[in-house]
Amino acid sequence: MGRSEEILKELDEYLMTNIYPTHKIVVREARDIYVYDVDGNTYLDFMTVVTTALLGHNPPGLADAITETAKRLIAGNGYNWYTEELLNAAKAVLGLFPDKAMYNKVHFKLSGSEGIELALKIAKRYTKGTYVMYLMGGYHGRTYLTGSYHGMRRKEYGPLPPGTLIAPFPYPYRCPFGEMAPEECSKAAVETIEYYINYVAIKDACCLVTEPIQGVGGIVVPPMNFFEKLKKVLDTYGILLVFDEVQTGMGRTGTTWAFEQFNVKPDIVVAAKGMTGGLPASAVVTRKELSSAMQPNDEHSTFGASALIMAAVKATIDYYNMHKEELLSNAKKLGEYAMKRLMELYDKHPLIGDVRGLGLMIGIELVKNRKTKEPATKETSDVCLNRALKRGVLFVTSGWNGNVIRFAPPLTVKQEHIDKAIDVLDKSLGEVEREENIK
Repeated sequence: MGRSEEILKELDEYLMTNIYPTHKIVVREARDIYVYDVDGNTYLDFMTVVTTALLGHNPPGLADAITETAKRLIAGNGYNWYTEELLNAAKAVLGLFPDKAMYNKVHFKLSGSEGIELALKIAKRYTKGTYVMYLMGGYHGRTYLTGSYHGMRRKEYGPLPPGTLIAPFPYPYRCPFGEMAPEECSKAAVETIEYYINYVAIKDACCLVTEPIQGVGGIVVPPMNFFEKLKKVLDTYGILLVFDEVQTGMGRTGTTWAFEQFNVKPDIVVAAKGMTGGLPASAVVTRKELSSAMQPNDEHSTFGASALIMAAVKATIDYYNMHKEELLSNAKKLGEYAMKRLMELYDKHPLIGDVRGLGLMIGIELVKNRKTKEPATKETSDVCLNRALKRGVLFVTSGWNGNVIRFAPPLTVKQEHIDKAIDVLDKSLGEVEREENIK
Protein backbone atom coordinates (compact mmCIF):
# COMPACT_ATOMS: atom_id res chain seq x y z
CA MET A 1 0.00 0.00 0.00
CA GLY A 2 1.39 3.40 -1.04
CA ARG A 3 1.47 6.43 1.22
CA SER A 4 -1.50 7.98 -0.65
CA GLU A 5 -3.66 4.94 0.06
CA GLU A 6 -2.67 4.99 3.73
CA ILE A 7 -3.58 8.66 4.11
CA LEU A 8 -6.86 8.30 2.18
CA LYS A 9 -7.87 5.34 4.32
CA GLU A 10 -7.14 7.25 7.53
CA LEU A 11 -8.86 10.42 6.28
CA ASP A 12 -12.01 8.39 5.73
CA GLU A 13 -12.22 7.91 9.50
CA TYR A 14 -12.30 11.62 10.23
CA LEU A 15 -13.64 13.58 7.28
CA MET A 16 -16.97 13.76 5.49
CA THR A 17 -15.13 12.22 2.56
CA ASN A 18 -18.33 12.01 0.52
CA ILE A 19 -18.07 15.79 0.00
CA TYR A 20 -14.29 15.96 -0.33
CA PRO A 21 -12.09 15.60 -3.43
CA THR A 22 -13.10 13.52 -6.42
CA HIS A 23 -9.45 13.08 -7.45
CA LYS A 24 -8.09 10.39 -5.17
CA ILE A 25 -4.56 11.71 -4.89
CA VAL A 26 -2.69 13.19 -1.92
CA VAL A 27 -0.69 16.23 -3.05
CA ARG A 28 2.68 17.07 -1.49
CA GLU A 29 3.82 19.97 -3.66
CA ALA A 30 2.83 21.99 -6.72
CA ARG A 31 4.97 24.19 -8.98
CA ASP A 32 3.78 26.00 -12.09
CA ILE A 33 1.75 23.44 -14.08
CA TYR A 34 3.04 20.41 -12.18
CA VAL A 35 1.48 18.72 -9.16
CA TYR A 36 3.38 16.08 -7.16
CA ASP A 37 1.79 13.54 -4.82
CA VAL A 38 3.25 11.90 -1.71
CA ASP A 39 4.19 8.79 -3.70
CA GLY A 40 6.33 10.74 -6.17
CA ASN A 41 3.85 10.78 -9.05
CA THR A 42 3.73 13.88 -11.26
CA TYR A 43 0.60 15.34 -12.85
CA LEU A 44 -0.06 18.07 -15.40
CA ASP A 45 -2.67 20.37 -13.88
CA PHE A 46 -5.32 21.28 -16.45
CA MET A 47 -7.90 22.23 -13.82
CA THR A 48 -5.62 24.61 -11.85
CA VAL A 49 -7.58 24.09 -8.63
CA VAL A 50 -10.77 25.17 -10.39
CA THR A 51 -8.89 28.02 -12.15
CA THR A 52 -7.28 29.34 -8.94
CA ALA A 53 -3.64 28.65 -9.91
CA LEU A 54 -4.09 30.94 -12.90
CA LEU A 55 -0.42 31.98 -13.07
CA GLY A 56 0.81 28.52 -12.19
CA HIS A 57 1.25 27.10 -8.71
CA ASN A 58 3.35 29.31 -6.42
CA PRO A 59 4.45 32.00 -8.91
CA PRO A 60 7.74 33.79 -8.08
CA GLY A 61 7.43 36.33 -5.28
CA LEU A 62 4.21 34.98 -3.78
CA ALA A 63 5.67 32.81 -1.01
CA ASP A 64 8.17 35.51 -0.09
CA ALA A 65 5.41 38.14 0.26
CA ILE A 66 3.33 35.84 2.45
CA THR A 67 6.30 34.81 4.60
CA GLU A 68 7.53 38.36 5.16
CA THR A 69 4.06 39.52 6.19
CA ALA A 70 3.46 36.52 8.43
CA LYS A 71 6.56 37.38 10.45
CA ARG A 72 4.96 40.72 11.36
CA LEU A 73 1.20 40.28 11.38
CA ILE A 74 -1.17 37.32 11.15
CA ALA A 75 -4.28 38.05 13.23
CA GLY A 76 -6.33 41.00 12.07
CA ASN A 77 -8.47 42.08 9.16
CA GLY A 78 -9.41 45.06 7.05
CA TYR A 79 -12.45 45.88 9.16
CA ASN A 80 -11.03 46.66 12.60
CA TRP A 81 -7.97 48.56 11.41
CA TYR A 82 -6.15 49.51 8.24
CA THR A 83 -2.84 48.15 6.98
CA GLU A 84 -0.44 49.20 4.29
CA GLU A 85 -1.00 45.81 2.68
CA LEU A 86 -4.70 46.65 2.28
CA LEU A 87 -3.84 49.93 0.55
CA ASN A 88 -1.35 48.21 -1.77
CA ALA A 89 -3.83 45.48 -2.70
CA ALA A 90 -6.59 48.02 -3.41
CA LYS A 91 -4.30 50.00 -5.70
CA ALA A 92 -3.21 46.81 -7.46
CA VAL A 93 -6.74 45.57 -8.12
CA LEU A 94 -8.07 48.91 -9.35
CA GLY A 95 -4.98 49.21 -11.52
CA LEU A 96 -6.33 46.30 -13.56
CA PHE A 97 -9.26 48.50 -14.70
CA PRO A 98 -8.33 51.22 -17.23
CA ASP A 99 -11.69 53.05 -16.95
CA LYS A 100 -11.21 54.95 -13.68
CA ALA A 101 -14.59 56.68 -13.95
CA MET A 102 -16.38 53.33 -14.07
CA TYR A 103 -14.20 51.37 -11.65
CA ASN A 104 -12.67 53.31 -8.75
CA LYS A 105 -13.81 51.58 -5.54
CA VAL A 106 -13.04 48.09 -4.25
CA HIS A 107 -14.05 46.02 -1.23
CA PHE A 108 -12.42 42.72 -0.30
CA LYS A 109 -14.18 39.57 0.88
CA LEU A 110 -12.97 36.01 1.44
CA SER A 111 -14.56 34.19 -1.49
CA GLY A 112 -16.41 34.63 -4.75
CA SER A 113 -19.63 33.67 -2.98
CA GLU A 114 -19.20 36.47 -0.43
CA GLY A 115 -18.30 38.86 -3.21
CA ILE A 116 -21.53 38.08 -5.08
CA GLU A 117 -23.57 38.58 -1.92
CA LEU A 118 -21.98 42.00 -1.38
CA ALA A 119 -22.68 42.93 -5.01
CA LEU A 120 -26.36 42.13 -4.39
CA LYS A 121 -26.41 44.30 -1.28
CA ILE A 122 -24.89 47.22 -3.17
CA ALA A 123 -27.38 46.81 -6.01
CA LYS A 124 -30.36 46.67 -3.67
CA ARG A 125 -29.13 49.63 -1.63
CA TYR A 126 -28.48 51.74 -4.70
CA THR A 127 -31.51 50.98 -6.90
CA LYS A 128 -34.06 50.22 -4.16
CA GLY A 129 -35.20 47.37 -6.40
CA THR A 130 -36.06 44.00 -4.88
CA TYR A 131 -35.83 41.35 -7.61
CA VAL A 132 -32.49 39.76 -8.51
CA MET A 133 -32.12 38.16 -11.93
CA TYR A 134 -29.84 35.23 -12.81
CA LEU A 135 -29.35 33.16 -15.93
CA MET A 136 -29.88 29.42 -16.41
CA GLY A 137 -26.65 27.46 -16.03
CA GLY A 138 -24.99 30.27 -14.10
CA TYR A 139 -22.97 29.47 -11.00
CA HIS A 140 -22.12 31.98 -8.32
CA GLY A 141 -21.01 30.09 -5.23
CA ARG A 142 -21.86 27.51 -2.60
CA THR A 143 -23.06 29.53 0.35
CA TYR A 144 -26.68 28.84 1.15
CA LEU A 145 -27.78 32.08 -0.50
CA THR A 146 -25.71 31.85 -3.68
CA GLY A 147 -26.31 28.11 -3.84
CA SER A 148 -30.04 28.76 -3.85
CA TYR A 149 -29.81 31.67 -6.25
CA HIS A 150 -27.66 30.43 -9.08
CA GLY A 151 -28.99 28.86 -12.26
CA MET A 152 -27.61 25.41 -11.44
CA ARG A 153 -29.25 25.13 -8.02
CA ARG A 154 -30.14 21.73 -6.62
CA LYS A 155 -33.78 21.16 -5.84
CA GLU A 156 -32.80 19.98 -2.36
CA TYR A 157 -31.83 23.58 -1.52
CA GLY A 158 -35.06 25.14 -2.77
CA PRO A 159 -37.35 26.87 -2.93
CA LEU A 160 -35.77 29.93 -4.51
CA PRO A 161 -35.43 32.91 -2.19
CA PRO A 162 -38.23 35.47 -2.66
CA GLY A 163 -37.59 38.04 -5.34
CA THR A 164 -35.51 35.74 -7.55
CA LEU A 165 -35.84 35.32 -11.32
CA ILE A 166 -33.84 32.86 -13.41
CA ALA A 167 -33.96 33.69 -17.12
CA PRO A 168 -32.62 31.79 -20.17
CA PHE A 169 -28.97 31.98 -21.15
CA PRO A 170 -28.13 31.74 -24.87
CA TYR A 171 -26.30 28.40 -24.87
CA PRO A 172 -25.49 27.95 -28.58
CA TYR A 173 -25.12 24.15 -28.46
CA ARG A 174 -28.33 23.69 -26.45
CA CYS A 175 -30.35 26.83 -27.15
CA PRO A 176 -33.33 26.86 -24.74
CA PHE A 177 -35.56 28.15 -27.56
CA GLY A 178 -34.86 25.27 -29.94
CA GLU A 179 -32.48 24.81 -32.85
CA MET A 180 -31.52 28.22 -34.21
CA ALA A 181 -28.50 30.32 -35.13
CA PRO A 182 -26.51 31.69 -32.17
CA GLU A 183 -27.49 35.30 -32.96
CA GLU A 184 -31.18 34.35 -33.01
CA CYS A 185 -30.79 32.49 -29.72
CA SER A 186 -29.18 35.61 -28.26
CA LYS A 187 -32.03 37.81 -29.51
CA ALA A 188 -34.65 35.47 -28.03
CA ALA A 189 -32.86 35.43 -24.66
CA VAL A 190 -32.71 39.23 -24.45
CA GLU A 191 -36.37 39.54 -25.41
CA THR A 192 -37.33 36.99 -22.75
CA ILE A 193 -35.32 38.82 -20.10
CA GLU A 194 -37.07 42.08 -20.97
CA TYR A 195 -40.42 40.31 -20.73
CA TYR A 196 -39.50 39.02 -17.25
CA ILE A 197 -38.50 42.54 -16.19
CA ASN A 198 -41.86 43.95 -17.23
CA TYR A 199 -44.30 41.22 -16.38
CA VAL A 200 -42.74 39.11 -13.63
CA ALA A 201 -40.57 41.55 -11.69
CA ILE A 202 -43.03 44.36 -12.50
CA LYS A 203 -40.08 46.65 -13.25
CA ASP A 204 -38.74 46.10 -9.72
CA ALA A 205 -35.40 44.39 -10.42
CA CYS A 206 -32.17 45.74 -8.91
CA CYS A 207 -29.62 43.77 -10.90
CA LEU A 208 -28.84 40.88 -13.21
CA VAL A 209 -25.93 38.67 -12.16
CA THR A 210 -24.10 36.61 -14.76
CA GLU A 211 -20.78 35.11 -15.72
CA PRO A 212 -19.42 36.37 -19.05
CA ILE A 213 -18.62 32.73 -19.79
CA GLN A 214 -20.35 30.10 -17.70
CA GLY A 215 -17.70 28.06 -15.90
CA VAL A 216 -19.25 25.36 -13.73
CA GLY A 217 -22.19 25.45 -16.15
CA GLY A 218 -19.98 23.93 -18.83
CA ILE A 219 -17.71 26.64 -20.30
CA VAL A 220 -20.63 28.08 -22.22
CA VAL A 221 -19.68 31.04 -24.40
CA PRO A 222 -22.69 33.16 -25.39
CA PRO A 223 -22.95 34.81 -28.82
CA MET A 224 -20.63 37.81 -28.91
CA ASN A 225 -23.49 40.32 -29.29
CA PHE A 226 -25.47 39.06 -26.29
CA PHE A 227 -24.17 41.26 -23.49
CA GLU A 228 -24.14 44.43 -25.56
CA LYS A 229 -27.84 43.96 -26.35
CA LEU A 230 -28.61 42.91 -22.77
CA LYS A 231 -26.91 45.97 -21.25
CA LYS A 232 -29.02 48.32 -23.37
CA VAL A 233 -32.19 46.70 -22.03
CA LEU A 234 -30.98 46.79 -18.42
CA ASP A 235 -29.97 50.44 -18.70
CA THR A 236 -33.44 51.27 -19.98
CA TYR A 237 -34.96 50.01 -16.72
CA GLY A 238 -32.20 51.20 -14.36
CA ILE A 239 -31.06 47.65 -13.60
CA LEU A 240 -27.40 47.05 -12.76
CA LEU A 241 -25.32 44.46 -14.58
CA VAL A 242 -23.11 42.41 -12.24
CA PHE A 243 -20.36 40.34 -13.85
CA ASP A 244 -19.04 37.32 -11.99
CA GLU A 245 -15.44 37.24 -13.25
CA VAL A 246 -14.32 34.85 -10.53
CA GLN A 247 -13.13 32.29 -13.10
CA THR A 248 -12.72 34.43 -16.21
CA GLY A 249 -10.75 37.32 -14.71
CA MET A 250 -7.09 38.34 -14.95
CA GLY A 251 -6.22 36.96 -18.36
CA ARG A 252 -7.93 33.58 -18.52
CA THR A 253 -9.74 34.42 -21.79
CA GLY A 254 -6.91 36.37 -23.41
CA THR A 255 -7.83 39.80 -22.02
CA THR A 256 -7.50 40.93 -18.42
CA TRP A 257 -11.28 40.83 -18.02
CA ALA A 258 -13.62 38.77 -20.16
CA PHE A 259 -16.06 41.68 -20.40
CA GLU A 260 -13.50 43.41 -22.64
CA GLN A 261 -14.26 40.83 -25.34
CA PHE A 262 -18.01 41.43 -25.29
CA ASN A 263 -17.99 45.22 -25.80
CA VAL A 264 -19.75 45.87 -22.50
CA LYS A 265 -18.90 47.45 -19.14
CA PRO A 266 -20.71 45.86 -16.20
CA ASP A 267 -21.68 48.10 -13.29
CA ILE A 268 -20.12 45.78 -10.70
CA VAL A 269 -17.35 43.22 -11.19
CA VAL A 270 -16.62 40.40 -8.74
CA ALA A 271 -13.13 38.92 -9.04
CA ALA A 272 -11.42 36.16 -7.06
CA LYS A 273 -9.49 32.91 -7.60
CA GLY A 274 -6.65 33.86 -10.00
CA MET A 275 -5.87 37.22 -8.39
CA THR A 276 -4.92 35.65 -5.04
CA GLY A 277 -2.47 32.93 -6.06
CA GLY A 278 -4.49 30.46 -3.99
CA LEU A 279 -5.37 32.30 -0.78
CA PRO A 280 -9.01 33.12 0.08
CA ALA A 281 -10.00 36.54 -1.25
CA SER A 282 -12.39 38.23 -3.62
CA ALA A 283 -12.70 41.81 -4.79
CA VAL A 284 -15.93 43.65 -5.52
CA VAL A 285 -15.18 46.53 -7.87
CA THR A 286 -17.54 49.34 -8.83
CA ARG A 287 -17.78 53.15 -8.93
CA LYS A 288 -18.17 55.52 -6.00
CA GLU A 289 -21.71 56.42 -7.01
CA LEU A 290 -22.81 52.84 -6.29
CA SER A 291 -20.55 51.99 -3.37
CA SER A 292 -21.67 55.11 -1.48
CA ALA A 293 -25.09 53.51 -1.07
CA MET A 294 -23.59 51.20 1.57
CA GLN A 295 -23.57 52.39 5.19
CA PRO A 296 -20.93 51.99 7.96
CA ASN A 297 -20.96 48.51 9.52
CA ASP A 298 -23.04 47.07 6.67
CA GLU A 299 -20.18 44.61 6.16
CA HIS A 300 -17.80 42.72 8.39
CA SER A 301 -15.57 39.68 8.14
CA THR A 302 -13.45 38.13 10.86
CA PHE A 303 -10.67 37.22 8.44
CA GLY A 304 -11.45 39.35 5.39
CA ALA A 305 -8.77 41.63 3.93
CA SER A 306 -6.13 40.42 6.40
CA ALA A 307 -2.61 41.72 5.80
CA LEU A 308 -1.46 38.20 4.91
CA ILE A 309 -4.05 37.80 2.17
CA MET A 310 -3.65 41.36 0.89
CA ALA A 311 0.09 40.79 0.53
CA ALA A 312 -0.68 37.72 -1.58
CA VAL A 313 -3.07 39.69 -3.79
CA LYS A 314 -0.48 42.41 -4.36
CA ALA A 315 2.30 39.92 -5.14
CA THR A 316 0.10 37.96 -7.56
CA ILE A 317 -1.03 41.05 -9.45
CA ASP A 318 2.55 42.37 -9.53
CA TYR A 319 3.66 39.14 -11.20
CA TYR A 320 0.76 39.35 -13.64
CA ASN A 321 1.55 42.94 -14.57
CA MET A 322 5.25 42.18 -14.98
CA HIS A 323 4.49 39.39 -17.48
CA LYS A 324 1.13 40.61 -18.76
CA GLU A 325 1.97 40.85 -22.45
CA GLU A 326 3.49 37.37 -22.50
CA LEU A 327 0.68 35.81 -20.45
CA LEU A 328 -2.13 37.28 -22.55
CA SER A 329 -0.36 36.37 -25.77
CA ASN A 330 0.09 32.83 -24.49
CA ALA A 331 -3.59 32.57 -23.56
CA LYS A 332 -4.64 33.64 -27.05
CA LYS A 333 -2.03 31.74 -29.04
CA LEU A 334 -2.14 28.46 -27.14
CA GLY A 335 -5.92 28.74 -26.69
CA GLU A 336 -6.26 28.84 -30.48
CA TYR A 337 -3.78 25.98 -30.82
CA ALA A 338 -5.68 23.87 -28.27
CA MET A 339 -8.99 24.56 -30.04
CA LYS A 340 -7.47 23.47 -33.36
CA ARG A 341 -6.17 20.22 -31.90
CA LEU A 342 -9.39 19.56 -30.00
CA MET A 343 -11.38 20.03 -33.20
CA GLU A 344 -9.19 17.31 -34.71
CA LEU A 345 -10.34 15.10 -31.82
CA TYR A 346 -13.94 16.13 -32.59
CA ASP A 347 -13.54 14.76 -36.11
CA LYS A 348 -12.12 11.54 -34.69
CA HIS A 349 -14.26 10.85 -31.60
CA PRO A 350 -18.08 10.58 -31.74
CA LEU A 351 -18.18 11.12 -27.96
CA ILE A 352 -17.36 14.79 -28.50
CA GLY A 353 -20.48 16.82 -29.20
CA ASP A 354 -19.05 20.32 -28.98
CA VAL A 355 -15.80 22.21 -28.38
CA ARG A 356 -15.97 25.89 -27.38
CA GLY A 357 -14.08 28.50 -25.43
CA LEU A 358 -12.09 31.71 -25.34
CA GLY A 359 -8.39 31.82 -24.59
CA LEU A 360 -7.41 29.08 -22.15
CA MET A 361 -10.96 28.51 -20.94
CA ILE A 362 -12.23 25.65 -23.09
CA GLY A 363 -15.07 23.17 -22.69
CA ILE A 364 -15.33 19.77 -24.37
CA GLU A 365 -18.92 18.52 -24.17
CA LEU A 366 -19.36 14.74 -24.39
CA VAL A 367 -22.55 13.14 -25.69
CA LYS A 368 -23.66 9.58 -26.30
CA ASN A 369 -25.21 10.55 -29.60
CA ARG A 370 -24.51 13.70 -31.59
CA LYS A 371 -27.98 13.77 -33.07
CA THR A 372 -29.89 13.49 -29.77
CA LYS A 373 -27.16 15.25 -27.74
CA GLU A 374 -27.79 12.89 -24.82
CA PRO A 375 -25.24 13.86 -22.13
CA ALA A 376 -22.44 11.32 -21.62
CA THR A 377 -22.19 11.99 -17.89
CA LYS A 378 -20.74 8.68 -16.75
CA GLU A 379 -18.28 8.63 -19.61
CA THR A 380 -17.06 12.16 -18.84
CA SER A 381 -16.41 11.23 -15.23
CA ASP A 382 -14.58 8.10 -16.33
CA VAL A 383 -12.32 10.07 -18.68
CA CYS A 384 -11.45 12.75 -16.11
CA LEU A 385 -11.32 10.91 -12.80
CA ASN A 386 -10.02 7.57 -13.97
CA ARG A 387 -8.28 7.33 -17.33
CA ALA A 388 -6.69 10.78 -17.67
CA LEU A 389 -5.76 10.77 -13.98
CA LYS A 390 -3.91 7.47 -14.37
CA ARG A 391 -2.06 8.94 -17.34
CA GLY A 392 -0.90 11.92 -15.29
CA VAL A 393 -3.25 14.74 -16.35
CA LEU A 394 -5.74 16.46 -14.05
CA PHE A 395 -9.07 17.42 -15.63
CA VAL A 396 -12.31 18.29 -13.90
CA THR A 397 -15.89 17.83 -15.07
CA SER A 398 -18.43 20.64 -15.34
CA GLY A 399 -21.79 21.35 -16.97
CA TRP A 400 -25.40 21.08 -15.88
CA ASN A 401 -25.23 17.33 -16.53
CA GLY A 402 -21.59 16.86 -15.58
CA ASN A 403 -20.70 16.00 -19.19
CA VAL A 404 -18.21 18.76 -20.01
CA ILE A 405 -14.45 18.43 -19.60
CA ARG A 406 -12.98 21.71 -18.40
CA PHE A 407 -9.73 22.43 -20.25
CA ALA A 408 -8.15 25.22 -18.17
CA PRO A 409 -4.36 25.08 -17.71
CA PRO A 410 -2.43 27.99 -16.18
CA LEU A 411 -1.50 30.90 -18.41
CA THR A 412 2.11 29.70 -18.21
CA VAL A 413 1.30 26.47 -20.10
CA LYS A 414 3.55 25.45 -22.99
CA GLN A 415 2.62 23.82 -26.29
CA GLU A 416 4.24 20.56 -25.22
CA HIS A 417 1.88 20.46 -22.21
CA ILE A 418 -1.13 21.06 -24.47
CA ASP A 419 0.00 18.26 -26.76
CA LYS A 420 0.44 15.81 -23.90
CA ALA A 421 -2.97 16.63 -22.40
CA ILE A 422 -4.72 16.23 -25.75
CA ASP A 423 -2.88 12.99 -26.48
CA VAL A 424 -4.11 11.70 -23.12
CA LEU A 425 -7.66 12.76 -23.98
CA ASP A 426 -7.34 11.05 -27.36
CA LYS A 427 -6.36 7.73 -25.77
CA SER A 428 -8.90 7.99 -22.96
CA LEU A 429 -11.82 8.85 -25.26
CA GLY A 430 -10.89 6.03 -27.61
CA GLU A 431 -10.93 3.49 -24.77
CA VAL A 432 -14.34 4.64 -23.52
CA GLU A 433 -15.83 4.61 -27.03
CA ARG A 434 -14.66 1.06 -27.64
CA GLU A 435 -15.85 -0.23 -24.27
CA GLU A 436 -19.23 1.54 -24.47
CA ASN A 437 -19.64 0.86 -28.20
CA ILE A 438 -20.15 4.54 -29.02
CA LYS A 439 -19.92 5.12 -32.76
